[in-house]
Amino acid sequence: MITSKWQVTIPEDVRREIPFKVGQRIAWEVQGDTLVGRRVRSISELAGCLKSGALPADEGKAPSAMAEAAVARHERLARQKP
Repeated sequence: MITSKWQVTIPEDVRREIPFKVGQRIAWEVQGDTLVGRRVRSISELAGCLKSGALPADEGKAPSAMAEAAVARHERLARQKP
């Protein structure tokens, strides 16, 4: 249900599956007629995603592109954990 303030409640079974925290941000994405919410990871959760001492393949790459690559790598690694 959507409230008059356009707020939604995350169902309990979803909260058990995904470790949301009170106040945590969610990034919303529209995929066809489906609304997908993903938790936005904190900077501390992304620690270690970039290899230390390694230079990016493209040194001219913007910091945002490097951050996106780090997030993608972190998500790949998170999916591999049991």
